[in-house]
Amino acid sequence: MTALSGGDRLEDRPSPESSVLERPNPVASETPPGERSLDRIFPLPGDATRGRQMQETWQAFCGGMEGAVRAALDSSRSPPEIAYAIGELVHNYFRTRGVTLTSFELRRLVAEVLDLQDRARVRVKAHAEPALVVFTAEPAASAKPWTGDESAAPTPRVADSVFQAPPSPLVELPVRDAVSFDGLLVTVVARSRARLKPGVDRATAREAIDAVLADLPAEGRERLALLALSEICGLGLIDRLWADRSIRAVVVNGPDAVFVERNGVLAPALERFRDREHLLDVVARLCRLPPSGIADFRLRDGSEGMLVMPPAAPAGPVLVLRRGEPGSATLERLIASEMLDRPIADLLRIAVRCRLDVLIAGPEGSGKTAVLAAIARDLGDATRIVTVARHREFRWPSPSKVELVVPPDEAGAVSFPALLAAGLRLRPDVLLVDSVRAPELPALGEVLSLGERAGERANVVAVPDAMATALEGRVDLALRLGRARDGLFRVVSVTDSSGARLFGHENGRFHRGTAEPSFAGLVRDAGYGEALSTALR
Repeated sequence: MTALSGGDRLEDRPSPESSVLERPNPVASETPPGERSLDRIFPLPGDATRGRQMQETWQAFCGGMEGAVRAALDSSRSPPEIAYAIGELVHNYFRTRGVTLTSFELRRLVAEVLDLQDRARVRVKAHAEPALVVFTAEPAASAKPWTGDESAAPTPRVADSVFQAPPSPLVELPVRDAVSFDGLLVTVVARSRARLKPGVDRATAREAIDAVLADLPAEGRERLALLALSEICGLGLIDRLWADRSIRAVVVNGPDAVFVERNGVLAPALERFRDREHLLDVVARLCRLPPSGIADFRLRDGSEGMLVMPPAAPAGPVLVLRRGEPGSATLERLIASEMLDRPIADLLRIAVRCRLDVLIAGPEGSGKTAVLAAIARDLGDATRIVTVARHREFRWPSPSKVELVVPPDEAGAVSFPALLAAGLRLRPDVLLVDSVRAPELPALGEVLSLGERAGERANVVAVPDAMATALEGRVDLALRLGRARDGLFRVVSVTDSSGARLFGHENGRFHRGTAEPSFAGLVRDAGYGEALSTALR
């Protein structure tokens, strides 16, 4: 990682605020007293969640890392060395808090940190900076001119201590390779693997990692544990890139060349594999290689991939991963990806076929649309399905499905409530509703109330966490999605209309609750009583 290296930009036009590298020295009366908001440093990304997380991390960095920044501004270092040291501080600080910066964002933040230090010095010093070079006396008039033949002055002896790095004011690490976060991660993974046998499960691997991290400070320990677990039981670097929902594809041209695709643009990734062995270790978990050395495979979330091994790819392995669309999800794929287990999938099947109302709640990017699509695909072509959403994830061909798409917010455009009403008049067996906004809650609540009175259709709706509380009492079954301890999104709880817990996810496993569901009578009347007992057994 090089703080001043080239890299991807957010756009071709310049930033609305020039950085410290592009403008003259600031004047004390013209500069703000503290750090600037991120939106004044560079344009924030379109993802509101990532932008908010970046802003909070930037404020925390400015408030808590001043000592580390001052230590990096060592007078014995050259300007490029100072920029590199600060860049490493910023990169590691953001990364340990779940934010991977682009090269453009990193360069801007490094320049802003340097600018903050300059402004602080200007406020402290009320007098002008001293000249860089001061002559105490002019040479005497009788001095002989310099010809170049004079003997050179003896070279001063410099102690070895001058070349040693300054001590860290934050931590002391016994291993030299663990000074950086990447080095520390490598050390934790190596020590954890030494405690494990091949083919261990995630729970056992997590116990070994926690034992290795027991002596480290609590701050950042959980993030480091999740990364180490991904390196041992997951796909490591690929997992970290895939967690960014804006990335649609990952292209690996070898251990030193990793690219990501956003909005159709391919750009270098900040991370790379340590060496070819590290890449081969990840490749071995993706698929089994055929004798030809070329393999096509599919991940459990529906994403597709292709792998080309040496000697066909001399600089390889070459790897391409392309994210699958949420609408291609099925209940079997969700079970394989451990997002839910088979009893929960069977309970969803029963609820929809018994015309119950189902609520799916979770944060952005947790997989709500994928669950909706899996439920719809499981019903087949014999069930009349009507979907209402602001996207086209339900566009697979089916003669019995009607897809209604809410147009953009424009004058004269059909509103979400109007489209909901139209969907009801189409007399669906199952109504799927996604991408609901807060002002549309009353209209959705009315639809659920009609469903309770009519009992002729199943309403399956997906909403953000913040809107779930207002609807949980109006539905028969509620699923909440959340991030589990291993960092993956899963169904964390399943409850009925009374709030009784039917299923939950704890300690890496799905658990059955003890409650009899409030809708058990409706299910038995519909002829699915035995199937319900089997699912809840």
